[in-house]
Amino acid sequence: MIVSAAIGIAISYGDFYLFHFLLIGLFLITLIQLKNNDFLVTIGTRSGNYDLFFPIMFFWYVLSIYWAPNITYAGKYIFYIFCGIAIAIAVIHFATTLFKMDALFRIMRIIFLIEIMVALLESFTAFRWPISPYSPWLTFFGKEPVSIGTLDNLFVFSDFFPPTGFHWNTNNLAITMVMILPFFLCSHKIMAKILGSIAITSIVILAASRAVFLGLVIILCFYLLIIKKKVATLSLIWFSVFSLFWGMSQLKESENPRINEVANSLTALTLYLKGDIDVGGSLAWRSELVDNGIAALVESKGLGVGAGGSVAIQEKIGGVAGRFTSMHNFWIEVLVESGVIFFSLMVIWYGGIIINLFKISKLSNDNQVTYYASALLLTMIGFIPAAIAASSTIYFFPMWIMFGMAIAIISIYRKAENIGHNSNQ
Repeated sequence: MIVSAAIGIAISYGDFYLFHFLLIGLFLITLIQLKNNDFLVTIGTRSGNYDLFFPIMFFWYVLSIYWAPNITYAGKYIFYIFCGIAIAIAVIHFATTLFKMDALFRIMRIIFLIEIMVALLESFTAFRWPISPYSPWLTFFGKEPVSIGTLDNLFVFSDFFPPTGFHWNTNNLAITMVMILPFFLCSHKIMAKILGSIAITSIVILAASRAVFLGLVIILCFYLLIIKKKVATLSLIWFSVFSLFWGMSQLKESENPRINEVANSLTALTLYLKGDIDVGGSLAWRSELVDNGIAALVESKGLGVGAGGSVAIQEKIGGVAGRFTSMHNFWIEVLVESGVIFFSLMVIWYGGIIINLFKISKLSNDNQVTYYASALLLTMIGFIPAAIAASSTIYFFPMWIMFGMAIAIISIYRKAENIGHNSNQ
């Protein structure tokens, strides 16, 4: 089920994913096990309380149905949260030992390496994953064709369509790439570090998302400051990336149509990332969405507008630019829908995980634990700005996998520390 969450929409028909099928199966197996155990629940030994945030979150959003402006949107949002929490808890429940964490990491590594290759092929060739908004096979998988003219991406007026990988949406792919970048940076294998970083940086640049690119830069800066401090390695990575794109920019007259498309889009892409152009007024309408949400939060006296309420209030106003209703800022979305108190709790929870990962990265005597803690630390830091790029990340499965892995590695470290402390006594 965890693996299917990493794959997400890439294997699906319509709105039904392979993940949903396996989640239903896991739920039925759990019910059978409970019945065989006379509905008695055995709670294993816990190290830390970070997982308690999930039931608190779920019950708070369920409670918010009573004041949510649209019951349908509220139910859908709670379903999204249920799926996400199921993923995080499944990771925590499975990865109870370092051996199991390694097993989980190995299979996840294979999946994301395949996605990187798919995204690179989509970037530099005519290949498209069958379930992609730009795929000619889209309708065979129950998906509606996308009108390219309505997409808010930098390349809307060119022949170049950005990569989407396993995630349907360009921004979601870029966020995923930034989240797995630290696992390459923290690798002990120099070639994996360099090639992985170059591939991911290339994909993020071609995805043309300012917020995700900022997250990538922040990850590299924190890696330099608190993890390895290897200036030479980072310099080589950046030199290679910019050499690649400089070379591509010189191929505007290439006879290869795909290379020609990429090369002729690079000038606009550079201006976009620098903020010199604002495609479709994206900065303006994102700001308006936030202003509308904050106004609704104030009107609720800080309680929040309830599950799914941010979309409902934008629709009531008529939508920003006549069509945008999703908040397009995950952190503001949580604040507006859940209210000031819950949002503050989430900030404390998220910050507490980051602090603990930092401590583990510096104190652990196990190289593998240090690797996971360091990579997840950078991932959670980079995710903060990157999450702003997507319309919403509440149904973004890699985020929930990240939460689960971070809590799991904290628990593994604390269990090892407790065992070591008891043996010394």
